[in-house]
Amino acid sequence: MNIEWNPIDVARGTTAAVSNQSKSDLFHRRLCHILGTCDPAEIPAYNSRFSRKWFADQIGCSPSTLTTSPRLRNALGAWENKHRKQMGSIAPRADDDDTNVVLLAKKKPTGHIFIIPVTITRLIKGRTLEVPTLVWEEGLDEWVSDYARHLRFVSKQACSSVEEVVKKLRIFRRFQREHRVPFEQVNDGFLLAWQEAMASSPRSSGKRGDECISTVHDFFKWAEDRGHLKNHIQIAAKHEYNDLAQDYVFPISSEQVMVRGRHGQSYVKWVSTLTGGSQHSTYGMRHTPTSEEVLRLGEEVELHQRNSVRNKLIMDWALFTGARICEILQIKESDFPGLDSIGDLFGGGGESAHLEVWVERKNRGRSLLRVPLDLVLRTIEYIACDEQRLKIVADRLSGARRNDSFVFLSEKTGDVLTTDSATRIFGYFFKKAGIKKANIHRLRAKYITEVIEYQLDRLAEGGVEVDPTSSWQETVLVMATQLMGHSHPMSLIPYLNEILQRRASKDGKVQPRSIDARERAVNDLVRQTTKRFKHHAGLAEASRLIGENKLVEARAVVRDILDQLDEIVPA
Repeated sequence: MNIEWNPIDVARGTTAAVSNQSKSDLFHRRLCHILGTCDPAEIPAYNSRFSRKWFADQIGCSPSTLTTSPRLRNALGAWENKHRKQMGSIAPRADDDDTNVVLLAKKKPTGHIFIIPVTITRLIKGRTLEVPTLVWEEGLDEWVSDYARHLRFVSKQACSSVEEVVKKLRIFRRFQREHRVPFEQVNDGFLLAWQEAMASSPRSSGKRGDECISTVHDFFKWAEDRGHLKNHIQIAAKHEYNDLAQDYVFPISSEQVMVRGRHGQSYVKWVSTLTGGSQHSTYGMRHTPTSEEVLRLGEEVELHQRNSVRNKLIMDWALFTGARICEILQIKESDFPGLDSIGDLFGGGGESAHLEVWVERKNRGRSLLRVPLDLVLRTIEYIACDEQRLKIVADRLSGARRNDSFVFLSEKTGDVLTTDSATRIFGYFFKKAGIKKANIHRLRAKYITEVIEYQLDRLAEGGVEVDPTSSWQETVLVMATQLMGHSHPMSLIPYLNEILQRRASKDGKVQPRSIDARERAVNDLVRQTTKRFKHHAGLAEASRLIGENKLVEARAVVRDILDQLDEIVPA
């Protein structure tokens, strides 16, 4: 299939003077045209993926552009997932391809990973799951494929997670096959040799090496449990083995450790001794912005002017709700009340001033996100009155606003802003503000820190004796978890530990913040809140009344604002 493009478009798209945005638009139009007219069965495919080089040749860009451009990558990825079943057979690579500029040595036979639908009726009747399957030139890798099915059907791991496991096992199996070592002869010495081979690669890292060793260790534990191997790797205490001598040495050694799970449960696990027990954590490697840095960041966002209201709102949603960026971008117009019923939010019984919105939370499915009412009012005002958003709706959505429309839109596509775009946008603002080792997600960490600090202050004011021997730790975590809408308090422990180390006295007690420190925190919050309401003075007054629990007066102020909006927005 060869596409003939308009010579004017080609000349316009390849000239050095044309902007990157124009090139991106041109390539996107070409790609959409090809995706809408091509036959998937005729496109070359390798490793369960359609050839990126083929698409790049058709639209006139480099293969790397299809990966680095989010628009092209997302469009091609969505089309590929839809037409994967129509994928043709793997096209063999020609050994004497004349198009090669440099003749390279032939690559050694390597395994391919295919995503194959598998149905196991005896285990789960009538259920079919996609399973990453490792295949060599001579056939299926039975042990690895059986293990992948176990992870999908029994352990119920996601397909993407299992694919990462199979990729690591493929590295090990290549080394094992190259040295012709059967599974029964794999021992610590062989694993050490493999570990050294990985370490010698310039693209490898210590963390990646430990992950691969741990994955192979889990794989051999599964093989031992299934009966493929016997007494080859330790999976229980020695006294639990009936036919084992006390001085027996397992070919693959293990050590017993206590592991704390994601939801707080503790359990014993046998792990490899070759990783050195190192724990790789990103906590502490990133910087949590200070209050001054947050204010500086907000100033940079507002000075930018282009979509400044949208970007400032996204920043404040992260800062005042603790939501992840992927959760913030899920917000739709239908999550907010209409202009005629917004006064009902304030009630009359002194209830908590917040709105609860359903979002898809990480690892927890649908869950409620608590949003302060002042942030709700600003978001409603942004939807109804922001000129730049209204222009996006007019240009990209034909002027039609719908309840199912997302709140934060891309000015290029009119669709919801992507997480990649939001991360890139705020990466620019963090750099402009001079905040290093931080990104938009660290505003969530700032929120978590403030919540825990607040709970510690409340305990201190109530005369609670705060020390490491009391049960205050669980109390603080539970209270903070309820405010944040988390599923389990254990996820907040790293933040609590950091605060405790900062507050701990010489005798081991945890000191409350000084009055000056609390006043500074309150003043910072007031300054942040004042900046949040620069677009509407009435909202600042409503927020003050809400804070004083004067909900009736706040409702009157909000109704005045609604009357003004009614005059601006046509019915």
